[in-house]
Amino acid sequence: MSTAQPQRLHAYEGHLIDATRWDRFVAREDDIFICTPPKCGTTWTQAIVALLIFARPELEVKPGHISPWIDANFTPLDEILAMLEAEDHRRFVKTHTPLDGIPFHRGCVHLAVYRDPHDAFFSSRAHAENMDGMNAAERLKLGANEAFRAWCEAPLVPGSVREASLARHVHHYRTFKDFEHLDEIHLLHYADMKRDLEGAMRRIARILGIEVAGPLLAELAAAAGFENMKRNAAQFVPDPGRLAWKRDENFFAKGANAQWREVLTVADLALYEARLAELLPADEAAWLQDGDGETGETG
Repeated sequence: MSTAQPQRLHAYEGHLIDATRWDRFVAREDDIFICTPPKCGTTWTQAIVALLIFARPELEVKPGHISPWIDANFTPLDEILAMLEAEDHRRFVKTHTPLDGIPFHRGCVHLAVYRDPHDAFFSSRAHAENMDGMNAAERLKLGANEAFRAWCEAPLVPGSVREASLARHVHHYRTFKDFEHLDEIHLLHYADMKRDLEGAMRRIARILGIEVAGPLLAELAAAAGFENMKRNAAQFVPDPGRLAWKRDENFFAKGANAQWREVLTVADLALYEARLAELLPADEAAWLQDGDGETGETG
């Protein structure tokens, strides 16, 4: 088995993002890192982890507030670090930065969550439609098909955070997949979580070393379900009232997979398949698109 360790190779900096902010973060040995490309279940995983840590379906905290996005520079770093230092529960934080751009903390759990790239692309567009401001408008200046083709074709620029792309999505996956042999790193898939949320939560609880009785787990899974999170959006969206959502409940959009089938053309899909084949071997591409294809308990 490989003994290689992750190395920080690139400085991910750009509009709203500065991964060097991690330099001042001091980890605790039981910290949990939720690591995803954008729109791959980050907020969902934060909610799941909060429910497991606090062991009650009715949370008294807002996961998106107590579990900060350290890389994002729209919140003063001193404010974030002071909040984390004061937390007396098990801490969990989020990042969208690939593993080659953040410090690796031995002994801490890293939950790396992925989603079918098609779905992540269209979820990102829905996300932009629910945002106020010029940045959102810029992301929607192209029609869905033209934007999708540009997203497929864009090259990877290591360290860049300016433009999303299929290559960047795959790169994030590769940085964690390459170190999956480490006890600290666990790959999860959005589709498996959708297929069997209770099973996925059972697996995450096991990874975190949390024991949850069956009846309570069923209650927690119901609380983490899409309809409950959408119904209680103010409880679950990241920093409600601070970030520029047009409507909190629209942050969760439809929570469905494969909506892209209604939009993309045969030519669009052929371009995507060819590009993905350049970036990943067939077995890894299959997993990235559909996970294990079984229950969340697999793996």
